[in-house]
Amino acid sequence: MAGGDCLNVGCVPSKALLSAAKALRAVRNASEYGVIISEQDAQLDFSKVMKRLRQKRTQISPADGHEGTTNTGAHVYQGRGRFTSPNTIEVNGVTLKFKNAVVATGGRPKIPSNIPGLQEAPYSTNENLFNLDKQLPHRMLVLGSGVIALEMAQCFATFGSQVTVLQRSKRLFESRGGDAEAAELLQKVLEEDGVNFLSESFVTLVETVRHESKDHLPLMKVTVKVGDEEQVLECECLLVATGRAANVEDIGLEEANVKYETGKGVEVNDLCQSVSNPQVYAVGDCVAGVPRLTHQSGEMARIVVQNAIFGDSWKLSSLITPAVMYTEPEYATVGVASAEMAKKEGLGEVDVYRGGLEHNDRAILESDNPKGFCKIVCKKGTAEILGATIVAPRAGEMINEVTLAMKHKIGIDGIGRNIHAYPSTGEAVMGAGLQYIGKILPSVKDQ
Repeated sequence: MAGGDCLNVGCVPSKALLSAAKALRAVRNASEYGVIISEQDAQLDFSKVMKRLRQKRTQISPADGHEGTTNTGAHVYQGRGRFTSPNTIEVNGVTLKFKNAVVATGGRPKIPSNIPGLQEAPYSTNENLFNLDKQLPHRMLVLGSGVIALEMAQCFATFGSQVTVLQRSKRLFESRGGDAEAAELLQKVLEEDGVNFLSESFVTLVETVRHESKDHLPLMKVTVKVGDEEQVLECECLLVATGRAANVEDIGLEEANVKYETGKGVEVNDLCQSVSNPQVYAVGDCVAGVPRLTHQSGEMARIVVQNAIFGDSWKLSSLITPAVMYTEPEYATVGVASAEMAKKEGLGEVDVYRGGLEHNDRAILESDNPKGFCKIVCKKGTAEILGATIVAPRAGEMINEVTLAMKHKIGIDGIGRNIHAYPSTGEAVMGAGLQYIGKILPSVKDQ
């Protein structure tokens, strides 16, 4: 059963916009590298940015299209499928009997239901934000402070929009126990790019002043409570990025005896099978309790193929999944991301080892003010890696080394003793490992 499409509403279009923003920042900062470009040359053509986005999406889309699926020998039925029993599905009046079925219906943006006027407002989500065409919003309000919220906040601020992020917590990543230094650094960087933050803020009302027309973007007034004060902010784009809900309604899960919870998703066992009907598997955003990430979904699909078709017992719990936010610098985590998270999860005290970019030669060569670090969290008094947080220009690449080490139970000393290419930003990961090695080596006084 088909689900959401990352090509249209998620990681692919957002990265196309982010690459355009990165190119614009590079032009604006060219003088730092001795490249002189006049200010009038650093202009943004928003319609061309969006045209390129659609071109790139079209270039990548065949891999996930029906033709690609049928070319593998599979049969494709276009339509809404519904379970009609524990082992049958109906689509377009045709009943299909199965030995095993997979629910891969994806997720959708979670829209708060307790904000008066929001449901009726012409708000944007990751499903329609990328349909903007010729006109850049003058003002953007971002409701939420997760990955898509911060990526798009930095992106549109770089393009020239006045962007304000409304977050309920005191700082970034607080609810998830994220690293406090990373939160402070990233907020500072985004503020330098023009993003305004209203922390501990609550939206109490959304008023629609004008709907979109041929000549105008929509216009909304948003009442925001910060402490004891209220303020009214106007915007042409209200991006709601407050999380995702599983698509589990109206597909006949009750008839299939598949246990699920509305919003949270299908309940599965460690083999990705429904806990109540082992003939039905589920993968991706429609599954309860798993990271809602494209690469998580892809790996779960491999688990299902291997277990359902080849009778294997590959376990969901064996997956160690990194997460990346593609701001500049990037923010990547895996496992236990900080001492704060370890405490929240009842893991007790941990050791945290840090390799900074302030002394990293590659980072210094690429910027006059290098920002970032790699922190590796270890079980107290041991080399066992529990997780990591990386803030760096290539954090999404660097986190894979830590993920691999965790997967194969390589300690932080192994990372420290692994040769890293020079000069590379990845040496910051090695630096965290060397800090551990320096700690356990006997001092000269003891010799």
